[in-house]
Amino acid sequence: MKNFLIVILITSLSMYAYSETITLDLNQCIERALSSSYTIKNADIDLENSKLQVREAYKEALPKISYTGLYDKNDESIYGDNQDRNDNYYNRIELIQPLYRGGLIGAGIEAAKKIRELSDYEFLESRSDLRLLVIEKYLNILKLQKGLEVYQASLKDVNGQYKKAQRKYELRLFSKADVLPFATRVRNIRTNIIRIKNEIKITELELKNEIGIHRKTELKLEPIDSMNYDLSGIDIEADVDLARENNRDSKMARLDYEITKANESLARSEFFPKVDLNFGYTGEDGDFDGASEDWKWDAGITVTMNLFEFGQNVDAYNRYKNETEKSRNLESKARDNIEVTLRSNFSELIRLKETVKEQQAAVESSYENYSVEKRRYENGLVSVVDLLQIESDLREAKLSLLEAALDYYLAYERYYEYLK
Repeated sequence: MKNFLIVILITSLSMYAYSETITLDLNQCIERALSSSYTIKNADIDLENSKLQVREAYKEALPKISYTGLYDKNDESIYGDNQDRNDNYYNRIELIQPLYRGGLIGAGIEAAKKIRELSDYEFLESRSDLRLLVIEKYLNILKLQKGLEVYQASLKDVNGQYKKAQRKYELRLFSKADVLPFATRVRNIRTNIIRIKNEIKITELELKNEIGIHRKTELKLEPIDSMNYDLSGIDIEADVDLARENNRDSKMARLDYEITKANESLARSEFFPKVDLNFGYTGEDGDFDGASEDWKWDAGITVTMNLFEFGQNVDAYNRYKNETEKSRNLESKARDNIEVTLRSNFSELIRLKETVKEQQAAVESSYENYSVEKRRYENGLVSVVDLLQIESDLREAKLSLLEAALDYYLAYERYYEYLK
């Protein structure tokens, strides 16, 4: 019984812990995502790996120590008459110091540095993408919540008209045809309310996963001011010039070219000899405890070079040269694409700003039209179909204004994020 009560207590505490409500604003959601997202954690691992790759490249120039051990039997020791013959042992410790590799080590270090720098920008891009993703989901939730309020207000209004029409039908003042459109509209609005509630749950769960909040925790989002941006300070020409040379995509395209160029140098190094200093300690039939005549020190220089491979190295080098040329073209194309994207983002920003103004006027006009048509309907001057059409226009105008205002906020964030 005691154990049972303990289990109940723990379960209750767990349910209480996950039933709490957390209120967050947009910046808090972004900070939580940047500190807990698996995407950022993996990007951080990639960044650490790029640092290790640079260390590996530098250590290619350092001496290497190797050990070789051999044990075998020859035919005399196995089948011969000399049964006292010892088995063959061979031990060697060797130090190899690279002296010259035809530029391979230097090119490898340069490539690793560029990869390291590229990883920095890829890490920043991952953070930027995550930031925009959180903003988008945050705004979608606000948009759905506001849309839900619009539908609920519409349901209350239409349902009130529906009940009045039913009473008049019962008094034989209305025909069935005057009531059925209201019933259909009420069902339609309720269906949309169910749809929006489901979308809110799914989008909230997606946001919780990104910002590291337990799925059972109730999340309350603070509203945002989506109309606080002034576009008069934007100089699109100056921003285009800046982005073409300095935004992340431009720098990453440049680094891709430089990495390809370093790989070309690596391929060219195959044409040159490789020189190593060797220093070894070799012995037979013994161990390393004490020196004997069987143990010998030796030192020397080893030179290796490919003299003839049917042009294989030449083909590989020419292939890398072609890749370098492709990379240069892609760098130029990336700058052109940056300008197109930035100008498109700016055009969308201007369009959405005007759309917000347009929808504000549309909502105001729809309110007036609905008020007039509602009075005319009550006086029997318009049909129920006409009234419901005006009500639908008002609802759609409200929803369009919500969508335009929040899309305007997101477009502004995307524009300035792309300048980084």
